[in-house]
Amino acid sequence: MNIKMSEETEKKTKTYRYKFSVEFLESLKDFSRIHRFDDATAFKDNWEIWCNENKDIIETESNILKRNGYKGDILVKMYKSARYYFKTKSNKKSEPVKRRNYIGLDSEFRDLMDSHIENVCVRREMKPSGGFVDFMDQVIYVEKINTETVRLKSYNFKQEEIFAKMKKTYKNRYFIYQKAN
Repeated sequence: MNIKMSEETEKKTKTYRYKFSVEFLESLKDFSRIHRFDDATAFKDNWEIWCNENKDIIETESNILKRNGYKGDILVKMYKSARYYFKTKSNKKSEPVKRRNYIGLDSEFRDLMDSHIENVCVRREMKPSGGFVDFMDQVIYVEKINTETVRLKSYNFKQEEIFAKMKKTYKNRYFIYQKAN
């Protein structure tokens, strides 16, 4: 029973990305850094020289990848990694972008959107964009729209940002409703 279970899980867990070992990766990165500014032909010539000088680690890495189930051309995989990925990758750590705290629409306002979607859009078979325009034009929602606009302006949102936020939220809620039903 246990053997059967492990065979089934092996079949289910398919690997889509085969990674290089840490040691090989470092030597590949070093090669890419050294030849970062070479043109295509010089890079390829230097690649062939590097491959001849490092046959042992390339063969070891090839055996590891084959053992793990990689079926493609391993030298092509190595070359593409060196030429197109590591060559252009920067060594500098980028500063994380300082983001503004997320401010969502009021739950009562979202409920209004939901009821409009359910009672108006679905019955009339409106597109999300048309439903949003209809929602914004409804006289019964004007007071709630103005209240929500004032609330968002207190968080330093601009008028166009508020409109875009309401539109995006409406469309997302429309698609959530469609998915659920």
